[in-house]
Amino acid sequence: MSRAVTSEEEILKVSCGIVAKKGIAAVNMRTVASECGIALGSLYNYFSSKSELLSATIEAVWKDIFQMGKTLEKCENIVEYLNLLFEGVENSRSRYPKFFSMHALGFTAGERQEGKKAMEVYFLRLKNQMAHFLENDEKIRQGIFTENLTAEIFTDYIFTLFLSILLEKQNEKESFLEFVKNYLY
Repeated sequence: MSRAVTSEEEILKVSCGIVAKKGIAAVNMRTVASECGIALGSLYNYFSSKSELLSATIEAVWKDIFQMGKTLEKCENIVEYLNLLFEGVENSRSRYPKFFSMHALGFTAGERQEGKKAMEVYFLRLKNQMAHFLENDEKIRQGIFTENLTAEIFTDYIFTLFLSILLEKQNEKESFLEFVKNYLY
């Protein structure tokens, strides 16, 4: 008999496993409690609602996909960083099938806001990391950013393009990376 899951971290691992097998729409309090081997009431000690559980699960999945800490350590510039983000997504598509299209649709009306907040928080972290690489890359051409096209605006643009490529499953990674290189260097 397997032991009961007794920490928030373990619950999120189980919840991510459900996402991997059945999609985000399959995550609910009863299913997670059952898979964890704990009473439904015990799960509420960790997550006060399904919305809170979904938010934490979505953040855990994104964290797994993008391997935030590991990615930063390996990169010297924004192009390397973006390439590693793409690789993380490519490697995780088989682990989390349909996550990129289903996660946005898998919430009921009341849960959409929580799921959206979780994504926004995580995406803000990614944008901040992109900005970090732009600020610290000494090889970027001088004077490339202006009053009309600041580093912040450029970060917003490349982030939006990055997400578009991911969500639409376009095979434009190389074109995108070349675009960023050609503009910056």
